[in-house]
Amino acid sequence: MRRVLHVGPCNTPGGMAKVIEILSQNPPDGWVADTWQSHIVGNQITKYFYHKKMLKNFAKMITGKQKPALVHIHTAADWSWKRKSKYVKLCREAAIPCVVHIHSGKFDKWLDNKDSRNSIDFRNTTDFEGCKVVVLTEGWQKNLASIIGDCLVVNNPIDPKLVYNQENRKQKQLLMLGRYDKVKGHDFAVNLLGKLRNEYDSKVTLVMTGTDKLNAQGLECHEWVSEEKKSVFLQQSSLLIMPSKFEGQPLVMLEALHCGLPCLVSDKIIDLPNTVFSANYDDIDNWFNKVVDILENPVDKDEIHNSVSHLNIDLINKNWLDIYDSLIE
Repeated sequence: MRRVLHVGPCNTPGGMAKVIEILSQNPPDGWVADTWQSHIVGNQITKYFYHKKMLKNFAKMITGKQKPALVHIHTAADWSWKRKSKYVKLCREAAIPCVVHIHSGKFDKWLDNKDSRNSIDFRNTTDFEGCKVVVLTEGWQKNLASIIGDCLVVNNPIDPKLVYNQENRKQKQLLMLGRYDKVKGHDFAVNLLGKLRNEYDSKVTLVMTGTDKLNAQGLECHEWVSEEKKSVFLQQSSLLIMPSKFEGQPLVMLEALHCGLPCLVSDKIIDLPNTVFSANYDDIDNWFNKVVDILENPVDKDEIHNSVSHLNIDLINKNWLDIYDSLIE
C-alpha cells in the first residue's frame, strides 16, 4: 500500500484540522495515510521553535526508510504558507511528489496580484513536475488560476460519522461554530443576538464556539466543543449563522447542511450551495431581517441535506485518487 502523509495543523482546533482528520482516516483505495503536526497553539516563540523542530524531523524522515510515497500539504495564507513552503521545498529536494492544498478564503487577497512578491514566490516554490496545487471550489480556481497558475478543484468532504436525523429542533436557537478571530464575526453575532431578542423575540438564543469570554443574555459560548457535542448542536439548532469576512469552503456550513440545518452566511463567501441563504457582510439590519424570515418560514430538511450529497467521502476520494495516482505514475 502506498502511503500519503498529511502535513498541517492536525491537532489544532479548526476546519483545516477536521478536513485532515477526515482525509487521513478515509484514504483513497490503495492508499494508507498518516499525519504530521506542523503547528501548535501557543505564543509566537513557542510556535516558531516547534515549527523548526518539526521541519528538521521532516527533512530526516523523507530521506530515510519511513519516507512516504506522497506528501499532502494543507495551507492557509500568509505565515501558514510561509511555513508550509519549507515543506514543499524539502519534498522537491527529496524528489517526493506533493500536493499543495489551499484552504484559505483570503489567499487571493494575500497574494494581491500576479506580479507581487508573494505570487512570484508561490509559483517558484510549486512549479515543478512533482507538485500539484488544489483549491476548494471552482470559484477559487477562477480567482487564483490567473495568479498562481494551474490548480485543480477538490471540495471539502463531510465526515462520514456525522449522522442526519429528523429530530425536532429548538425553534429559536441560533448556532455559530468556528475559531475566535475578528474575521469570523463573533462580536457581530452577539450584537445580532441582542437586536433579535430586543426587537423580535426574547426567546432567541445563540450557541457559539471559539471563545468562552463573551457575555450576553441568551448567549451560550464555549471555547471549543467535542465532535459529539458539535453534532448535538447541529441536530438541535434552528439556524447556523456565519458572518465571516473570509472563508474558503467552510466545513461547518457543509456539516450543517448535511444535518438538514439552514445556513445564513456572509455574502463575502463564494460558491455557496443553492440551499444556503446569504446576507450582506456587517449589515446588521439585513442579517436581522434574514434571520427572522428564516425562523418564520422553515425550509425542507431533506432538500437541505440532499444539496451536499455530492460531498460524500467516497465521491471526493475519486478525485484524490486521480490526483495521487497522477503524481506517482
